Amino acid sequence: MASKNTSSQVAIGMRVKTGRATAIVVAGPPSSPIVVARKNLQLFDPAIPESHQPYHAELELPPEESARAVPRALAAVRQCSIAALRDLLDEVRAAGHSVVAIALVAGSGADPESIRNPHMRAHAREGQLFPRALADASTALGIRAAIVVEATTFADCAAALKKSEDSLKRQLAELGRAVGKPWSSEEKSATAAALTALAR
Repeated sequence: MASKNTSSQVAIGMRVKTGRATAIVVAGPPSSPIVVARKNLQLFDPAIPESHQPYHAELELPPEESARAVPRALAAVRQCSIAALRDLLDEVRAAGHSVVAIALVAGSGADPESIRNPHMRAHAREGQLFPRALADASTALGIRAAIVVEATTFADCAAALKKSEDSLKRQLAELGRAVGKPWSSEEKSATAAALTALAR
């Protein structure tokens, strides 16, 4: 985890996927931000394999086994999420920063129960499970959190910063050059979410 030795208010943006999250910590002001840290978070327990994809386990296991395994897996997701977030917050605060907000980027906001295909529905349910687990963890740790949808992340950020999406993307590219590779689409969307949270 990289960090600068400057005290500041920061926001954390995370692109959340099944079992993991890419976290970017951004210090303001939003008009001239810097990335002070980035980290990958693991949100499942390897000792409980079903916790990586709990709703797939629900489909694949015999009913009696599923009835035992899935609640245990969901509890593990909650426990891993709060532990991972607490560790990140501890590191950020140890570097002298104050976290004012967390923004969680999910793949979709669609209602999983509207999906007829069981396998796709399981994917959608897991796509909402992990952001919600992190949002609950954030609330438990006393920090406001918002879940945003990836498809609108850049537009929302551009609007919050009162600039065009092209200008925002150039700014994100510049931040990536300062941070160094890798600078993936996940890191860019996490950064945009953090910038939006800082601007609000």
